[in-house]
Amino acid sequence: MKKEIIELRKLMAEEGVDAYFVPSGDFHGSEYVNEYFRTRAFLSGFTGSAGELLVTADGAWLWTDGRYFLQAGMQLEGSGIELMKMAEPDVPTVTEFIISLASKHNEDHPEKSFVLGYDGRVVTAKFGKEVCAKLAEAGCRADFLITEDLGGKVWNDRPAIIPGKIWELPLSSAGVSTADKLAAVRREMAEKGAGSLLITDLMECAWLLNLRGSDVLYTPVFFAFILITADSASLYVMDGALDDEIRGKLEGFEVKEYSGIYDDVAALPEDGKVWLDPGTCNFALYNRVPEGAEKIEAHTPAAMMKIVKNDAEIEGMRRAHILDGIAVTKFIRWLKAEAGKEGLTEISAADRLEALRRENDECFDLSFTTIAGYGPDGAIIHYSATPESDTAVDAEGFLLVDSGGQYKGGTTDITRTIAVGPLTQEMIDGYTTVLKSHLIMSMFRLEPDMCSLDLDIAARAPMRAIGHDFNHGLSHGIGHVLGVHEGPNTVRNSNRVKEHKPDPDTEIKAGMIMSNEPGLYLEGKFGVRIENLVVFKEDGEGNIVNEPLTCVPYERKAINKALLTDEEISYVDDYHKWVRDTLTPLLDEETAAWLADETAPL
Repeated sequence: MKKEIIELRKLMAEEGVDAYFVPSGDFHGSEYVNEYFRTRAFLSGFTGSAGELLVTADGAWLWTDGRYFLQAGMQLEGSGIELMKMAEPDVPTVTEFIISLASKHNEDHPEKSFVLGYDGRVVTAKFGKEVCAKLAEAGCRADFLITEDLGGKVWNDRPAIIPGKIWELPLSSAGVSTADKLAAVRREMAEKGAGSLLITDLMECAWLLNLRGSDVLYTPVFFAFILITADSASLYVMDGALDDEIRGKLEGFEVKEYSGIYDDVAALPEDGKVWLDPGTCNFALYNRVPEGAEKIEAHTPAAMMKIVKNDAEIEGMRRAHILDGIAVTKFIRWLKAEAGKEGLTEISAADRLEALRRENDECFDLSFTTIAGYGPDGAIIHYSATPESDTAVDAEGFLLVDSGGQYKGGTTDITRTIAVGPLTQEMIDGYTTVLKSHLIMSMFRLEPDMCSLDLDIAARAPMRAIGHDFNHGLSHGIGHVLGVHEGPNTVRNSNRVKEHKPDPDTEIKAGMIMSNEPGLYLEGKFGVRIENLVVFKEDGEGNIVNEPLTCVPYERKAINKALLTDEEISYVDDYHKWVRDTLTPLLDEETAAWLADETAPL
């Protein structure tokens, strides 16, 4: 058993805690977090972005989703922590498992309640409420210790939170002023009868204020809460984050100390209505809302406005993808020439791609850790090479590269599966099948009586026809100079949805920018994923269609024309012509000549 788990158990025994829960989030329900909040990774050794750890006196379990099954299996080996594969048959949810633990504890120890411990600041209100309610339904006697950060007490050399400087996103890029956004938010509040609105999501705060930061790796946000009423707006930030110039531009907002949000929420009117999102509001803050106040628990107006991009945001994203296309195209040409040479590994390939992106002054960061998986590593959906696992890239097979950049005008996310040498027929046919799924989404017309699940079912059909599928969503939203994963809009895995009913909060609308990323993962062999970002628009006939933003060629050498329809071949040729016409004037002569060959008609 890992020594970190042993130390945690000692603290649990001292506090009288029977089970201790450690999620992956921060005080804001974020997917990607500051180093300070990586307690679950520290305790378990599993470094994926999504995972939940539960520890008792004699057991430890980690839940994660299908993207990370292979990675988690390798990283947990020998740790004494059991991997719980989320959404797989006969695998209970964390909540169900906690109920089973509590029930057994109540049977064995009828004289005392089961005690579940967790840091209420990093547990979302949604999860906390669910656990409390389900335990009550099951008749379990349970107490909760929600203020003790026991995992943090084990982490002796935990990194400190040092807030970065907040910077302004120009109106020419944001498209709408903060004053206009605030007015629109207040109109939504008035319609709902909300006296106050609590915004806890970091990306929503950044979007509303047209400000960006650097407090979370790869995501240009800053630690903040916002509390809005009909006649006041308060911004809660850490000391040193705002300089005088930015502070002076925050018209309509009073700047307050970051942790002051807890007392201010507690001081809200007992007879008022408080609008908050339980998916991002932490449970400790949720419980500060006065007992008599009515809670409106839903996605905030900022969340719903943010996912539909305005014209300025869309144009910024177009430019960012062209700049990104230059870097990725140069990288693919370089990679094919270097494959098999001494020193080329997954990590060195990722480093080269980052360097090419940063050659452009508009690229100020990556949008996530580059995934570069060669051969069997490509079958690990969210593989991340380490110095111990770093694999040499030989001159054969596939290198799967999933990467993205943060540009001054937009955020990118692209996956290309690149032939670095001869391919087997299995690889070619596998790639082409993924491409067919990708093309179905590319050409799909979402009619008024359809929902996004219809798109998911259609796109997965080629994969399912050959007995395969991919254990992740088909599509996610993406932020404008914000997070690479943006919700609530997503195209969910239709195999995982019990009721095929449209959700108005997640349905696709014109102006949304989302991914198109089917994949095939053959454990021990290779992986294929093809990802473009697309912008959705109306077609003039009441339907929603999409057009690509990602401007990089597909892997022509891996396409089996015999498996494609004439319509699919025509789409690939048209896409390649667009890539060629767009990038050629921006490339050096040799790369432009190479691109001409790579985008020649099928």
